[in-house]
Amino acid sequence: MSIVRRIFGLTGFFQKRREDVIDAKHFMKDHKTVNIPLSFDEAYSLGDYAVYACRNLSDQQTMLQSFAFLVGFHDRHLYAWQRNGEVIGHDLPKNSAEQIAGICAAIFDKDIAKSESGFLQPNVPFAMDNCGMGGDRTVTANISTVAAFIASAAGIPMCKHGSPANADKGECGSSNFVEDFCGIKSNAHKRDVERCVELLSFGYTEALDTRFKLIHMQTHKLANMPHMNDVIGPITNPLLPRLMTRRVMGVNHLIPPKILAEAYRILNERGFTNLQHGLFIRGFTNSRTEGGMDELSICEMGTQVAELKDGEIREYWLKPEDFGISPIPVEFVSPSAGVRKGDFSMSILKGEAPEPCLQMAIANAALLFWLAGKSACLKECYLMARDALMSGRAYERMLEVRKMLPAK
Repeated sequence: MSIVRRIFGLTGFFQKRREDVIDAKHFMKDHKTVNIPLSFDEAYSLGDYAVYACRNLSDQQTMLQSFAFLVGFHDRHLYAWQRNGEVIGHDLPKNSAEQIAGICAAIFDKDIAKSESGFLQPNVPFAMDNCGMGGDRTVTANISTVAAFIASAAGIPMCKHGSPANADKGECGSSNFVEDFCGIKSNAHKRDVERCVELLSFGYTEALDTRFKLIHMQTHKLANMPHMNDVIGPITNPLLPRLMTRRVMGVNHLIPPKILAEAYRILNERGFTNLQHGLFIRGFTNSRTEGGMDELSICEMGTQVAELKDGEIREYWLKPEDFGISPIPVEFVSPSAGVRKGDFSMSILKGEAPEPCLQMAIANAALLFWLAGKSACLKECYLMARDALMSGRAYERMLEVRKMLPAK
């Protein structure tokens, strides 16, 4: 029985051999070519197959086939599909939430649980993440990482997960920022990360650290292109699932936030995760089109939210006024021409960036304060987050983490 199943007292029920778990023709003919997502069990089998491929790189056919599926099934039209009564000779999922949940369940079960390091188990009551999917249409600072430092400075345990820049950005992913600009080792040993969470309320795990999981080898090591890893990665933080009780997840333009909330609800019900309160967010700038960002926006159009709390999902919009501030102009969202994204992010962490840039990071951190129960009022959470940043405590926390886990 896997670690995840032992944690939640469930028995294993996916015990098929690799050659029995995938029907390639069925996946293509009855699913991909008609933009119908996989059911939970089918998606689990694909995840199992992909993990096998990563462990057996000499099996080129399996690797290429699993790679093709995980690229092909990462499609906006497929994610938008919903069952409307059609029958095509097999069980249909309700929507794409089952596909996302099934893939991620396999990564928890077949990849992380069987890895060299297994799950992170810091001695804390809970820890949170605010990783986003990436691949969004608006280049912003490393907002989630800066917000995580702000939260940790207030004693909120953050177990941040991320990766280097991939094809969509090409400059500074969260791991690049942590390693190259903050001087913090992004792939520290498991026990060192756990101690850092325990002592400094901040830890970082690298999605490409094969001591925790192998699935991300497919995109970052073999081909830099959009892939289901964009959504697999944020969900499969290697933190012990029972500790990840609250989180924020940024969503890009491919997936409705509600679908991810539903995917987590399925994972909770099946015992793979223990998310009691989660916010799934997609921010916009001056229009609610394909443009936008995988984090909270305090521009005019605000942020679309799907909130999962105690098994119930509700949808709403957050506006800058909810944090007690006015909308910021869109030009403050991205680094200026000639300014590196990492330098832009560091100027925010130091509290030296223009006020609207600071407000963006503070508002994102305020969501973490709210989830952690610092206050039931977002405006109060915003003021607490602002104090943690502008007092210098967030930057000092980063320096403390650097001292404990230096990159060099």
